[in-house]
Amino acid sequence: MNQTYEKDVYKYPDNEIRSIAKEIEGITEKEMYKKNLELSNLNRKLEELSIKDDLTGLYNRRKMDQELEKCLYIWERYNRPFSIIIIDIDDFKKINDTYGHLIGDMVLEKISKIIREDIRKSDIASRWGGEEFLILLPETNLQNATLVAEAFRRKIEEANFGIDEKITVSVGVANIENNESIDSLIQRADKNLYKAKEYGKNKVVF
Repeated sequence: MNQTYEKDVYKYPDNEIRSIAKEIEGITEKEMYKKNLELSNLNRKLEELSIKDDLTGLYNRRKMDQELEKCLYIWERYNRPFSIIIIDIDDFKKINDTYGHLIGDMVLEKISKIIREDIRKSDIASRWGGEEFLILLPETNLQNATLVAEAFRRKIEEANFGIDEKITVSVGVANIENNESIDSLIQRADKNLYKAKEYGKNKVVF
């Protein structure tokens, strides 16, 4: 009787402790999973913040530099063409001076929205400078890039920004050439952009 009693006494708490331990372990695993998921989401948000412009939501210059280098590598290795478009808002300082910086920011945001809505999934758009945007078009020759640029120019000109004057942009386009660096490509697009300004603004030059 004594042996049976002792066996039952020790067996019962042992089973209860094991059950409680398993329950705690299960809770711990669930909590760990939740914490890891939260950490993963935070890391993803931090990564996104590090590559995007706060105001426009477009990629920043750092991210665009990386993507340009990728396209250059593919061009040099596989001869796959790409082009770039640089867009500059005409008379942006005047807009800020006349309507204030809040309206200036609104103009930047609206143009960014137009760009995001119109680019292909393979294209990459960035805020390149204060009122400049750079769009990278992989697998795109100069002729097609110019058509895309003209579509952007026209859509921005036709957009309603809620102020008493139209907003227009000048645009420079260039495509990659043999033995060319990214700096050289950007310089050529920039030169075309300044020609568009010299020719009266609200134009695309390639």
